[in-house]
Amino acid sequence: MTRFLKKGGLIAAVLIVALLADFGLAASGWIQNSGYFRLNDFEVTQQDHPEEVWDRVIFGSSELVSAYREDLTQANYVNLGMDYGTLRDLVEMLEGGYINVGSELVLALNWGVMYDDMDTNPTYAWHRKWYQPYTYFQRDRLQPFVMETFNALMGNGEFRTSNTEQQKIFYYGNMTQAELDERRERLHGLYFNGGMELYADNLAAMEEIYAFCAENGIRVRALWLPENPLVELEPLDVELREQCRAVSEAAGVTFYDMTDALEADCFYDTGHLDYDYGAVVFTEVLDQWLLS
Repeated sequence: MTRFLKKGGLIAAVLIVALLADFGLAASGWIQNSGYFRLNDFEVTQQDHPEEVWDRVIFGSSELVSAYREDLTQANYVNLGMDYGTLRDLVEMLEGGYINVGSELVLALNWGVMYDDMDTNPTYAWHRKWYQPYTYFQRDRLQPFVMETFNALMGNGEFRTSNTEQQKIFYYGNMTQAELDERRERLHGLYFNGGMELYADNLAAMEEIYAFCAENGIRVRALWLPENPLVELEPLDVELREQCRAVSEAAGVTFYDMTDALEADCFYDTGHLDYDYGAVVFTEVLDQWLLS
């Protein structure tokens, strides 16, 4: 019994040390601040905007990332565009306190930000369950780093270098018509195989966001992002747009339809804009509405 208690005490001590180390790593923000790890889009936004409150925010998926030029805008909204970002993610961020919006929120809508089964980035902090150790939650980033460091110590590689000024992924140039047709066909098979049930949860999330903004005195507006005029619109895409318009208008929220706002030479593909030209035009056009 004495030996058992001693062993149990040792196991308990090891667990306590492990838990404290796990908590310390989470609290330190080392993974996000060290520069040794690829940041997700939310973390890049935090890196660029370390202030506690973001007064004006525009949220969307990857199409917004490469569309709204913070360096050119006169409206000065935080571009919270995120790869694979959905409105359900935004609900988690707002209600979980991951972001604090000061006065204004704009939803940049398209089929991607509304698709319920959209792939996500597993490193977004709100995906972590309360019972998951931080090191387990971050395993996809930590394991390669540990292995690379071990190999470097053994003389079989180099140590990672730190990059503390990371940026999101932008798009440059224009696809050919053949490439656009191929992209549309692939997207149709992946994301438009069904009806409005594909967007039910994010339509509910939209209503939750509007309610949250009303309760917290935040002005909220919605826009439907531009789509490439060289690509035939999916009927379900149009139906979704009109449903988003109806939900917005029912909540008394302004809905700005930018479907046909830009010419084809502004687009990299079906929805992402060319950063050097299309994003400049988009930002100029959007600013007029944002400042209205």
